[in-house]
Amino acid sequence: MHEFHAPYGVYRDTAGQPFNMGDDAKRLRRFFEDYFIEHGYGPDMTDITAALGLSQHDTWEALYQLERGVQVMFLPGTETLVKMPPFSYAPTRHRVSVGDHRRWYAGCAGESCAINALFPGRQVTVTSTCPECWQPMTFVFMDRELVSAEPAEAVVHIGVHPHRFRDDWIVTCDSINFFPSLEHVGRWEQAVPERRGVTMPVAMGPKWVDGVARTRYWDYDRGPDVADGDAMIESFAKMGLDISPWQ
Repeated sequence: MHEFHAPYGVYRDTAGQPFNMGDDAKRLRRFFEDYFIEHGYGPDMTDITAALGLSQHDTWEALYQLERGVQVMFLPGTETLVKMPPFSYAPTRHRVSVGDHRRWYAGCAGESCAINALFPGRQVTVTSTCPECWQPMTFVFMDRELVSAEPAEAVVHIGVHPHRFRDDWIVTCDSINFFPSLEHVGRWEQAVPERRGVTMPVAMGPKWVDGVARTRYWDYDRGPDVADGDAMIESFAKMGLDISPWQ
């Protein structure tokens, strides 16, 4: 097994605490960001090594640091990249577009609310579907604020406890979705009780993700992302949200 590979299906300890990212990791992160923005899809290992001229060892060291900081995600124990937040390599229910016909998939509803920060002064459209009934929904964001929502009563639902975010990022991302209304959330939670969680109006989504949206890409030297479950729950309570499902 390569020194940077975890056993197949085993998730690493990610987003646990700050650490100092190396220069190669920062260069590689910027390469990912620019590549996704330009092409609408992510680079593969050949693209990475050709563009940055890193050895295999140095490439994996940089990727490992980005994975620890939950700034890239792999299928555990493989070399298959699945996400580079806010973007997803694989299709999700969250399609994102800018007016010049560029298209991406966002990793979750939260990332759908954040991705517009990469395009100041531009309207970014997100189309999604309800997990409960597959009803289509459309949201327009601009400069880290919601411009319009269809339907107007749509909500963001977080169906995994923040203390469990780090257990499995693929499940976590798949558990953060848009719903057309609270009624749809209720039916979904009744059918899938393990996804019981907290909801917020879509207009509050950009506020939830504003910290990462303001710094991602714009702060080249930023450190790893850290998932602090207690801080997230506290911030939701301060936002006036009902956090009783997590108590």
